[in-house]
Formats: sequence, structure tokens, C-alpha cells
Amino acid sequence: MISIRGKVWFILLALIRKRIGSLLKVTKSKRIGAASQRWKKNNKFLISEKFLDKAKVIEFEPKNSDNENVILYLHGGGYVTCGPETHASLVTQLSEFTMSKVIFPEYRLAPKDPFPAAIDDCLMVYQELIRNGIDSKNISLVGDSAGGGLVMALLQIIQRDNLDIPSSAVLISPWTDLTLSGDSMSSRVDRDPMLMPGKDMDYVVKSYLDGEDPKNPLISSIFCEDLKLPPMQIHVGTEEILFDDSLRLFEKLSTSNNVKLEIWDGMFHVFNIFCKGFLAIPEAKKANLQIANFISENYPRK
Repeated sequence: MISIRGKVWFILLALIRKRIGSLLKVTKSKRIGAASQRWKKNNKFLISEKFLDKAKVIEFEPKNSDNENVILYLHGGGYVTCGPETHASLVTQLSEFTMSKVIFPEYRLAPKDPFPAAIDDCLMVYQELIRNGIDSKNISLVGDSAGGGLVMALLQIIQRDNLDIPSSAVLISPWTDLTLSGDSMSSRVDRDPMLMPGKDMDYVVKSYLDGEDPKNPLISSIFCEDLKLPPMQIHVGTEEILFDDSLRLFEKLSTSNNVKLEIWDGMFHVFNIFCKGFLAIPEAKKANLQIANFISENYPRK
């Protein structure tokens, strides 16, 4: 049974979607809420902006951390929007639960920088972390929505180029099929309070693809083959139009990999973000704690 606060957010998001359409769209402002700096005001963390190679990142370091573990967090937003302004609550909660440093790439966004710019930036950050002496076994890859797609692209490149693999990977409501062919795209259209198929989503896809084939496995990981993975969790809500993106990926990968699918009844797209504050959703904290435990279990034992 969905919590009361979960129901409140569900209703609020549904009302917003009804008024403005899908919450995923190409806008003039690339970073939602970019003018707000509230995410930087957290006395539990040392928060800094830096470059790893040529890629800009935000580093969230718990002040009382005593380990070398790193979460490389790849944010969602359809490859066209979002950043620390939208994801700081989730990122800091995962950091608090695992006592790990979080590296948050502010990768380039479409339509100005379409495929493969975001992948190139995230790969650059991963390789630079390793060059800086961080063992890949101390790195966990986590991504939500389009960020989940980036995690899957990164894992394919890591295997292709015979790079050191991370300790684990977590996908939160991943967008794994930019052909938009999943059955849930139509069967859940009246249930999803955030996303909806149509011209806005089509333009997001077009902006990122820039003429590239959407069946390219680096774009739509549902089409990847023979992928060997680190331990992986996939989290998805039952009300998402992208529900089948998670289900089909799990069915494809789980036969030859250690992959677990966590389905959250009544939950919407990336509900994990709503994890702090007065209207925090209990399910979000529960899911994030489960993710954190999974990440910690797969780090090297001291």
C-alpha cells in the first residue's frame, strides 16, 4: 500500500503533468533550478566543483568518511536537463547511508551536445578516477532514468575496451529503449503522473539522437548483447510508462548475470528523489537504504 505522502506527491505530479504535459521536455534552461544554490548548503558534506580531465564534476564528500569508496552518480533528465539542483537530496542520502564520496558529472546536454557527448564525459570521469589511483572495485556506478542508460553504455564500453570493472551498478527507473517500443508506454499512460509519450518526449529523443539509430545499444541498452556485468540492482515503480524498460532489461541480463529487480508498488518515475524534507516519501528512504546496502555489500571488505 502506497504511503500517504506518496499519494500526495502522486496527486501533485499528476496535476502538474495535466497542466503542462510531460515533465520531461527540452527547455531553454538546461539545468532545472540552476539559479538556486541551496543544494550546496549541507553542513554534513564538503561540496566542491572540479574537473576530472575535461569533464566538470561535483564532489560530495561526507565529513566523517574514513574509506576510499566512490559512487559515480549519473543523473537523469532525458539527456537534456537536470543536475545537482534536482538530484542533491538523493545523492547525499546515498552518500550518508554508504559513507562514500559521490562524484556527480555535470555532463554535456543535448540538443547542443547530442549523443555521444554525455557518454564520452562519463567515461572520461571513470577513467580519470582510476588514473588517480582509485581501484575500480571501490567504485559503484549508479544512474537514474537517462542516467541509467548512461550506466549501461559505460558498462558496455568497459567490457569492449577491457577496462577494470566497477564493484556494482544500480539502475533507478532506467531509460533503456529510446525506440519507445515497450508495452507500458501505452498501457500505463493514464497511470504515470510524470511522463507521457507524445511530441515532448519525441523531441527529447530526437534532440539526443541527432540522427543516430535509436537501436544503437549505447543509446538503447535493451539491444545490447552478451554483456557481462558486476552485481546489479534495477529499481522501478509500477506506475511508470518506462516500466517495461526495466522489466525487459532484467529479463535480458539476468540469465547470465547477478541482476536483481526491485519493483515498487504504486510508485512513479525516480520516486527516490523525494527522500528528504517535510513531504519525504517513506518508500524513497526505504529504497535508497536498500540501494546503499547493496552498494556497501559489494565494496571490498576491510
